[in-house]
Amino acid sequence: MQTRLKQLCLFVGAAGAIGVSAFISQHLWREAGLKSLRAINEQRVQLVANALTAEVGRQDHLPVVLSLDPDVRAALAAPADTDHRDRLNRKLARVSIEADTRALYLIGPDGIVFASDDAQMPDTLVGRNLADRPYFIDAIASGRSSYLGVEPESNRVRYYLAEAVREGSSLLGIAVVRIEFDTLEAAWGRAAERVLVTDSDGVVFLASDPRYKYRFINPAAAERSSAIVSKRYPGVLAPPIRFEQRERRNSDSIIAVAAPEANVTYLYQSMVVPAYGWTIHRLTDLAPVNEDQRDGGIIGGATSALIISLVLYIIQRHRVYVGERQAAERLKGQVAERTRELRELNASLQTEIDEHRLTEARLRTTQNELVQAGKLAALGQMSAAIAHEINQPLAAIRTFMASAKIFAQRQNISQVVRNLDLITDLAERMAAITNHLKTFARKSEPGQREPVAVDGAVQGTLLLLESQIASAGVRLECDVARDLWVMGHTVQLEQVILNLVRNALDAVAGQTDPWIRVTARPSDDTVSISVSDNGPGIAPEIIGRIFDPFFTTKGIGDGLGLGLSISYGIVQDFGGQISARNRPEGGAELTVALPRHQAKTAQIDHAIHA
Repeated sequence: MQTRLKQLCLFVGAAGAIGVSAFISQHLWREAGLKSLRAINEQRVQLVANALTAEVGRQDHLPVVLSLDPDVRAALAAPADTDHRDRLNRKLARVSIEADTRALYLIGPDGIVFASDDAQMPDTLVGRNLADRPYFIDAIASGRSSYLGVEPESNRVRYYLAEAVREGSSLLGIAVVRIEFDTLEAAWGRAAERVLVTDSDGVVFLASDPRYKYRFINPAAAERSSAIVSKRYPGVLAPPIRFEQRERRNSDSIIAVAAPEANVTYLYQSMVVPAYGWTIHRLTDLAPVNEDQRDGGIIGGATSALIISLVLYIIQRHRVYVGERQAAERLKGQVAERTRELRELNASLQTEIDEHRLTEARLRTTQNELVQAGKLAALGQMSAAIAHEINQPLAAIRTFMASAKIFAQRQNISQVVRNLDLITDLAERMAAITNHLKTFARKSEPGQREPVAVDGAVQGTLLLLESQIASAGVRLECDVARDLWVMGHTVQLEQVILNLVRNALDAVAGQTDPWIRVTARPSDDTVSISVSDNGPGIAPEIIGRIFDPFFTTKGIGDGLGLGLSISYGIVQDFGGQISARNRPEGGAELTVALPRHQAKTAQIDHAIHA
């Protein structure tokens, strides 16, 4: 019984501590949220004030400027001169466009609109009688006036600034600019702002929410000024807004709006714009503060619960500490033994890993040596044809040199120069062949891949095989599109093409009218290089094995069976595919498909690598 009572008291105490912690935490979080929200809103109210002042300020100088303009004075001084009036209308239209003004016009002393920026419009102000407008009457009396009110024709708020145009003591007319705030209201609405702007009488004339418009900000102001204000807002005044103050926060407050909304709570802040006697009011939704308050309560309660749970856990753990310590001593010996076994196992595993890495390195070295051996074997098989290709230019050079001596003795200098030019061409051809042989024969140590021109690789390969193809009597057809680029290494791509062409040469040996066709065609994202022949084709039972290492159908001593295997590996490194098929009309076709590299990008990359 005593144990249960103790547990009950412990539970009640813990629940009370959690409740107090949640209450204090939610209060602190609410205060912090309100402080942050007030700081942010002060800046936003200032931004609204700046925008409102800027909208009026960029246009309030226009009446003064017009009152001093010589064209305006000249036109008003001679009202019968229609040419002056037309030029003035055009000038007002131009000024209105440049200043982005809603309306700019001049009123004669009789109250009739003399000129306007909308003179070319069907509903122009020109000719309208505005003698009863307050801004016209005040401007005549004091020389300058401003007026805020609802325009009867449009039922919308307009702000007018007027300036008298005088010549000495004589009144020539009144210059007026009409300012509208529709753009500001639309921007506030899009930004989901709750902004109200009241005039000096406390009437909301601008609002992001139309429900607040044309209402007094409080009932007391409505009773005091309703008779005067109704003249400026004819037929549009609505019942006053009812605010109920819930909390006071220095100059700010938390209010509940009873009308026109249904009891919604906001943070209320205001700022006076003294230049115009207007007041900006901003209502901010307290949902973020309420969320902060809720989160604070949850965090406070959860933190308190966590601390209490931690304390209870520590007490419980202390009780079992002694028993666990004895068990730990027993386990210590077992762990030491297990650790020793794991250490030995790790040492054995590390030895196996080192052996695997060494085997992998040897395999890579052997693969590179096999690639080089394949290249040298290909060069060995082509050596006789290449020697014949070089011997022919050498014999021609000897002949041209002998004839050049004879021409020199005969003083035939032009013929000597011609022979020397021919000798130079032959020497350059021999240099091209030997240079390409050196490039092809060197060990391939590719690093960073680079753009490779497919037509250049094909021409370079065929240069090495030219004599061999000619001596075999094989007709070569080459159809390679220009400006095809792939990413890889030139020497390795040439080796792939050379292996495919040499296999085709072996396939057409003994054929009547043998031929080999090399084509290269692009698609949207690949380049396909195909080598086809009119040989006997590939037997169906071995077509799937021709890319295996050391697989060959040639006799002993005629090949290692590595050419196509090496080509397969190179194409895979390039990110491409190589395939073989038998042509329906006879012969075989081997195709290499590589990812295409765009020509413009390839030229830039080539220039960078250069």
